Amino acid sequence: MAVNAQRLPGRPTRGENVLDVRRIVETAWSLIDESGMSGLSTRTLAAALNVKSPALYWHVRNKEELLSLMMEHLLLDSLDGIPEDLHWKEWLQEVARRQRKLLLSHPDSGLIASLAPPSKRLRSHVFERVLSPLLESSLPPEVASAAAGGMAAFLLGWVIYEQRAETREFVKAYHDPGTAFELLMKSFVNGIEDTAGSIGRAASPPPKRSKPTPRSRARPAEAKS
Repeated sequence: MAVNAQRLPGRPTRGENVLDVRRIVETAWSLIDESGMSGLSTRTLAAALNVKSPALYWHVRNKEELLSLMMEHLLLDSLDGIPEDLHWKEWLQEVARRQRKLLLSHPDSGLIASLAPPSKRLRSHVFERVLSPLLESSLPPEVASAAAGGMAAFLLGWVIYEQRAETREFVKAYHDPGTAFELLMKSFVNGIEDTAGSIGRAASPPPKRSKPTPRSRARPAEAKS
């Protein structure tokens, strides 16, 4: 008598709508584009994917994990195509430009980024990739990691400001957001460069001072006889 193999809860059977993480993430962003953060739930996502909720839970355990996957894929996409031989200052600025553009292409993405816990892949595949050109430069490791983390924090706050109608209008009353973003990025990387230089100077031993050559005293003139 044949024994049926035990089916794991939520695992799709043969013939059911097959899911993968990329499709789940792209559909989730489509729901955000249509209705914002309020329109995204595991229920609405399962309906948009034309699957039952248990099939979705096989890939994504809860909404928090879904948000992390959405940010992980968006930030990974932002790094594709950037030449890795750029000077570290240009590299960091180009990463920020691309991430800002992608984040602004989806409503509420700044809010999603602030709510999404950093996943293991975000730590190992995204942050390490951003950090690598900085570590390969002359920056001390602690300055490199502070620069990458600081730029990410600056970018997130900036995007949240731009995506809220009230704060966006407040910013636009004083300057063009894109122009100001470029100016602040340059100021940021120049400040990091100055900091790295001062750390390097502090770590270097002071130059040895050469001992002064003793002056020879003039011999008194001999009295003439």
